[in-house]
Amino acid sequence: MRILYPCNPLEPKEPDQPFTDEFIAVQQLGIPVSLFAYDDLSFGDFKPRPRIESGEMVLYRGWMFNITAYQEFTDLICKSGGIPVTSPENYAHCHHLNRWYSACADLTPETVFLEKGSNYLEKISNLNWDAYFIKDFVKSNTDAQGSIAHTPEQAVNIINLIEQYRGELEGGVAVRRVERFQPQSEQRYFVVNGTAYSPTSKVPALVETVTERVDVPFYSVDVAQTLEGQERIVELGDGQVSERKTWPLDRFVKMLAQIS
Repeated sequence: MRILYPCNPLEPKEPDQPFTDEFIAVQQLGIPVSLFAYDDLSFGDFKPRPRIESGEMVLYRGWMFNITAYQEFTDLICKSGGIPVTSPENYAHCHHLNRWYSACADLTPETVFLEKGSNYLEKISNLNWDAYFIKDFVKSNTDAQGSIAHTPEQAVNIINLIEQYRGELEGGVAVRRVERFQPQSEQRYFVVNGTAYSPTSKVPALVETVTERVDVPFYSVDVAQTLEGQERIVELGDGQVSERKTWPLDRFVKMLAQIS
């Protein structure tokens, strides 16, 4: 298996700064790595260095793609002779909330999905919830107003802010019923070929349940505790574009070595 990392735009022979320590640690484990220019992909230019060997499994670690861009990226990997570890279908399954939600609906806050351009005010008003967590299918609002609305009008304003500051609503709008979580209780786990890994030593039963329901080669699972102490899924994500968060570097790269 070869791992692809985006290069530093100013120093093409070096990894982009946020991935430098991981890149070096992976090399030290003897896993083949390559660099490519992320920004050049928009021009269809893909020249990984060193090149991908024919028939080689390829894992990506880097910046997020939207669904269309990831499909184009994997097409380029295939044209280079590689085989993506994560197919476009598997990427979408964990990258977009609406794809994984049905498998885990009982383990995560209740969510309603709205098409882009629909009558948001009417549809959110009909929910009649005490509070609403607003995001598109991938990300929440990073504006100072945050993502929690207490009225349908506030919810619509947050939707508009997401579209204004990010330029698009990826996929559509997700309206989640607010559950109150204990501060600092959120933890990220990773799943590799059906086996869950923890940044410490213990994998919660909730995450093991997810592994039985979500059959994707490499993904992340974020878990938090409610004020009452119940563990709940906050998010699933494609493992290739998920940050390590609290994971010790050596533990994380040893986990990457299990991917094939």
